[in-house]
Amino acid sequence: MAPSKRISSGYWEPPLAVTLTFLIFVVARYMQWGARRDILATIRIEFVLGLVLTVACAFLLTTAPLHLDRFRAAKRVMIAIAMLFFAMIIHIPFAADKDLAQTIFVDRVIKFAMLTFFIIVLIRSPKTMRWFMAAFLFACFYVTQEAARGALNGGLIWENQGIMRLHGAVPIYRHPNSLAGVAMGVVPFVVFLLPVVKRWWLKLAMLAPLGTASICILYSGSRTGYLAFLAFLIFWWSWSRNKLKWFILAVGLGVAIMPLLPDQYVERFRSIGGQEAEGNSKKARIQILEDAWSVFSRYPAGVGVASFPAVREEMFGRTQDTHNLYLEVATNLGVQGFVVFMLLIWFMYSSLLGDERRLRRLGVGLHVALRAPTVSPREEALLRTALEDIEMLRAVCRAGMGFIVVRLVLGMFGMDLYEVYWWFAAGLSIALALVVHQTARGLQTRNQRLGRHGPA
Repeated sequence: MAPSKRISSGYWEPPLAVTLTFLIFVVARYMQWGARRDILATIRIEFVLGLVLTVACAFLLTTAPLHLDRFRAAKRVMIAIAMLFFAMIIHIPFAADKDLAQTIFVDRVIKFAMLTFFIIVLIRSPKTMRWFMAAFLFACFYVTQEAARGALNGGLIWENQGIMRLHGAVPIYRHPNSLAGVAMGVVPFVVFLLPVVKRWWLKLAMLAPLGTASICILYSGSRTGYLAFLAFLIFWWSWSRNKLKWFILAVGLGVAIMPLLPDQYVERFRSIGGQEAEGNSKKARIQILEDAWSVFSRYPAGVGVASFPAVREEMFGRTQDTHNLYLEVATNLGVQGFVVFMLLIWFMYSSLLGDERRLRRLGVGLHVALRAPTVSPREEALLRTALEDIEMLRAVCRAGMGFIVVRLVLGMFGMDLYEVYWWFAAGLSIALALVVHQTARGLQTRNQRLGRHGPA
């Protein structure tokens, strides 16, 4: 889709070779190519792709600077990221486990943050956003479909905590909770993008990752995943236009589907608020939370990046990590780090919400323009293309907010501070702010050229 076919000709597109490298990097990162083939691990494929992209993006910034200072919402997210980096860096020299703190900061903070850098440098148009979403969904589909096949043939499902639980095929998704987490990340994007996809074969293609993700969530036996799924359903329902209709439909489907689900997973869900059939995972978690609170109370300024297990072992003779995102942030980075992290979450969510509302106003203006009797066939085609772009961007905004909600719920039972999810969300929120601003400018230029006024 060339710029000349769009209302806004001001969209900047990266060179094709750089775009392809970026998409390959996204696929390689989520599919974990380095863990699948020895040769890819030997050449450190993800590092090589990341290094090439870093050099390319640094060069492209000299020819197409970002000017983030012009975008209040994007600027706030960037400031929060800088503050979070600072909160981590100042703890490293004083961390209880200095070696681990340095390793985690380099391997799981700096390297993951490069995804944010690549996203905001390279995604500045609806076209590139579409390709990014396609690469992300394809990679997640591959991960979930191989696990789903493992559920069907029994190769990746075995007993854990009294039930048969599905595991991932590569180390990063091996644990059932990790598999459920990556599967839940797929759901918001498929659910919100599906209605705006026009081609029927693309709609069918997008149903595939939704189906495999659902299998992974169910058979993982992850109570965390079940809660995240319920939270997303509530979030999705809150955005629906006919809430009563969807509520009645959801209740009806729930009543019809529940008897068809395997009993062990139904009982697993019921055990969220009751007694476990086997195992003591809930009791162990409670013990971890109590220890984490004791550590935080004793060290309110934080014990350092990834250093909670070392302090816990010293104080209580136990080594498991927090199993809770919020206590992980509080114990590692202290009160100040916790405040910064929550600010980052709020700035990302509010940026996405603000962009969604702005796009909705732009869409209303386009619908009005399309009904004008003087609109020419060529201009009508341009307006409809712009409207498709706006609807797609609105869907990504809503999906991004749903993704953050899902991660926050998953964080109630998992340690996600040093994972890539937050860098993905940060990059997405900043990139959308840039693309939405350019879209509004393009429509404003059109209105001025035609002597009309419309929302921008």
